[in-house]
Amino acid sequence: MKMSQLIGERFKERPSECGIDSHALMVRGGYIQYVAGGIYSALPPLRRILHKLERIIREEMEMAGAQEVSLPVVLPASLWQASGRYEQVGPELMRFRDRGGSALLLAMTHEEAAVSLVREYGRSYQKYPFFLYQIQTKFRDEARPRGGLIRAREFTMKDGYSFHTSQADLEGCFSRCQQAYARIFSRAGLPETRCVLSDSGMMGGSVSREFILPTPVGEDTIALCSCGYGANREAIEARQAGQMAEPGAPQEGGRCPRCGRQSLQLCRGIELGHIFQLGDRYTRAMGMCYLDENGESRYPLMGCYGIGLGRLAAAICEAHHDRFGPIWPLTVAPWQVHLCAVRADEPPVQDAAGRLYRQLQQRGYEVLYDDRRLRAGALFADADLLGCPIRLSVSPRGLGQGTVELQSRDRRIQIELSEAALWEELQKLLKGAGEGL
Repeated sequence: MKMSQLIGERFKERPSECGIDSHALMVRGGYIQYVAGGIYSALPPLRRILHKLERIIREEMEMAGAQEVSLPVVLPASLWQASGRYEQVGPELMRFRDRGGSALLLAMTHEEAAVSLVREYGRSYQKYPFFLYQIQTKFRDEARPRGGLIRAREFTMKDGYSFHTSQADLEGCFSRCQQAYARIFSRAGLPETRCVLSDSGMMGGSVSREFILPTPVGEDTIALCSCGYGANREAIEARQAGQMAEPGAPQEGGRCPRCGRQSLQLCRGIELGHIFQLGDRYTRAMGMCYLDENGESRYPLMGCYGIGLGRLAAAICEAHHDRFGPIWPLTVAPWQVHLCAVRADEPPVQDAAGRLYRQLQQRGYEVLYDDRRLRAGALFADADLLGCPIRLSVSPRGLGQGTVELQSRDRRIQIELSEAALWEELQKLLKGAGEGL
């Protein structure tokens, strides 16, 4: 890809409406464009990041035994009426009617649709267990969307639904997904994500876990202990109320429910994923049954597993940036290499940079070539906003010395290399040996 052909604009100034860094950088860098409150278009750099996140998620979900499907965004109200959620959920659920007067909704989650999909398939115990997932658009009419993709109204999610004939089998799948989610976030560059106890809320069910990235800009408050305990504030309050204890918010230095020490630490965080053990909450309400080995009718048990992709991309940006722009981890960066032609108006630079661009492509590198005739400062500022792990610069000075400048986005590496040494260094940095990239 050549920068002269890349759709989108990059800006120097921080937009006044952006309250957090990731939102500002994704607007300034040409990743997202505002359409309406909580609704954004995704431009090519973000689409490339999302494709890489999707690939990581698909690999981990399929390793966990899930099969990919696609469920409709527009659903008949009757599905949600059957589960009881059509009346239970407030105005955040977008309801409307088609030209024939039939009540419809924009799905904010797909439990009902998943049950409807497999209700006939799952009539025999011999079909179980099975596990499906999708990567799909959702709509939730948030009252106060904020932070760009951190809390949007239209968003993309990976949501999965597993079906089981025993609690033990459900718990086994739940545990496998918990481990898969930890790998997903680690591969995406966020190994510090914490899995904490949470409240099931409108989803129902008995057990749920949230995956929280600790950050001061997060909306959730979580309590953590050095013993490994972690819980969302709402989960702690619900637990206290259920045990007839004095309800109240957890306190810094409060008693840890696991180890008993006065060691709780409170922090803010962004919820990246949520998994639930739903039991028969939806299958019973929607009449999904199977015949067991004795010919008796039973309701299957469900698990539910979600990750917000746009929010995950924004959280990576929030965790990995400096004052110049994002510092994308190699696994999700829009391109591996950003090639700058410094003084592209000079034929020797243009020829050398064009030749290097073709060689990079032939060797299988993902490369963005800035072929524009701009001053070096403008080229490098845009490179910082696009955040690729490696920047290569071809310049008149370098050509005179027979070298190309290589700089890592985090500034830890800045070296001049001959062409032969360049390929060796790129191989080391971009094929798994680049520490921190």
